[in-house]
Amino acid sequence: MKHGIRKTLKDSHNAFIGIFLCATLMLYSGSVWSSQTVDFTLSDLDGEMHSLSDFRGEWVVVNFWATWCSPCLKEIPDLIEISKLSDPVPVVVIGIDFEEIETARLKKFIDGLKINYLILRIGESPLIPFEPLKGLPTTFIVSPDGKIVYTKVGATTKDLLILELENQFETYSNRS
Repeated sequence: MKHGIRKTLKDSHNAFIGIFLCATLMLYSGSVWSSQTVDFTLSDLDGEMHSLSDFRGEWVVVNFWATWCSPCLKEIPDLIEISKLSDPVPVVVIGIDFEEIETARLKKFIDGLKINYLILRIGESPLIPFEPLKGLPTTFIVSPDGKIVYTKVGATTKDLLILELENQFETYSNRS
């Protein structure tokens, strides 16, 4: 009986240490992730180059998507609406087409859906720290000072993005 209690206590202690270490690593990696200024440069459908740093001072929603991805297509109307936002803050939406597709075909696709935000083509090199992606769609919110403050793997909605933008805006405003 004594041996069983001691073993149970030891197992509980080991489980606690494991949970503590995992939580510590998650907190540490989160602070490293959020303190890193991010940038990339990609071309649009006309070959013009755009950098994320061109939008410093603005909130940016970066959305990785593809034409064959049904959850991606489902969220496009919400991203169109987000790109029109001026409250709580103006937002720039950048869609990064994460596939190899002919430019003419992609332009026709974008026109058909009336996408009103900037669409960029994925480049040859991974966009660190955005990639590797865990799935499509994946959406990031980048703060005015160029830091990733939110990540969502899977389809998002206008309401979810507005809520997160409000939270991030409040947090960001309170930092200053």
